[in-house]
Amino acid sequence: MPQRFPGAVGSPPPTEGPRAESIKALQERINNGIDPLYVGELVREAIENDRPYIFTDTEHEPFVDKRFAAIKQGFDRIRGRTPRR
Repeated sequence: MPQRFPGAVGSPPPTEGPRAESIKALQERINNGIDPLYVGELVREAIENDRPYIFTDTEHEPFVDKRFAAIKQGFDRIRGRTPRR
């Protein structure tokens, strides 16, 4: 390991605090993951129907909505302006 990364790899994860809680929550999600056969069905359907996005649930939809709204605001700020060429 390069000297500039001391402790970056191989350090044990924290056992308490916010980071430890995040790691614990992630591990629980991995342990209770989505049925691979269900995911396979979604992938097959997406390929057959030429769908570019595959979602297994709507859990992250609010985050996508928020991000898309921010992108739309960027367009709204310049709406009606003509770019100089």
